[in-house]
Amino acid sequence: MSDREQLFSELERVWEEILKSLSMAGAGAEEFSRVVNLLSDFSLQLQDALEYALKNADASQRVALERLYNALTRESAKALCDKLHRYGFGLRGTEVHGRIYDSEKKSPKGLAYRILELTRMGKRDEVFFSLLNVFQGHPINPDLAKVFNPAYSDDLFKVFIYSFLSGLLGEGYRQSEEG
Repeated sequence: MSDREQLFSELERVWEEILKSLSMAGAGAEEFSRVVNLLSDFSLQLQDALEYALKNADASQRVALERLYNALTRESAKALCDKLHRYGFGLRGTEVHGRIYDSEKKSPKGLAYRILELTRMGKRDEVFFSLLNVFQGHPINPDLAKVFNPAYSDDLFKVFIYSFLSGLLGEGYRQSEEG
């Protein structure tokens, strides 16, 4: 058995143990939430690995890898939207939030409208540059940087940016039906 096959077997064994543990009485929402977050993170990391493999694939593997990558991208899009919304919400009250939202007037500043319009027009480079200005001196979450990957369609890019901005500028935190 190859090293990779051993790793796959070990992963399957660990997941079986986790599921068995969760199905026992006493598993709470916090434990399930942790597993859901781990799966979401794993899915996004797997997407990155598939993207790398796709870039380096020979013709015989390309079609199969593209199909897997597209399926995984669609599945991970919702998870990424939720993460971006939570990230935006978590920035409220920070200096970053103050650069884009006027707390006294309780309304977005002009830069927010500019980012919305640039997003609507699909101008990724300009949206990225505008967000760099908003985040001056502050780290940008890798999930937010990931939305600028050209592998995502323009429509999906817009949804991602709108999810982030709705968390940052919206009225309150909305939790998805699943979490």
